[in-house]
Amino acid sequence: MPAVRDILVHVSAENSIKHRTCGRGKKKKESIPGGSLCLVVKTGPMNSPQSYCVEHAKPMLDAAWKKLLAVYAFLNLAPPKMS
Repeated sequence: MPAVRDILVHVSAENSIKHRTCGRGKKKKESIPGGSLCLVVKTGPMNSPQSYCVEHAKPMLDAAWKKLLAVYAFLNLAPPKMS
């Protein structure tokens, strides 16, 4: 059986080592303190990473989950059971 391909190669969760700026909202710069959890999305030229605080990551992940569920439904597949 071939290896399963990782389709989420541009998304990860990290524990920030140093201060980062949340990518949500250009006017109000929110900071992510060092040692905090954050979502990292690599997009744009040369996969430049953009960090998001947990508060702003949740709606993004919720929307992504809804899209994944729609793909499962379209392919007549049952999503994996979460334990």
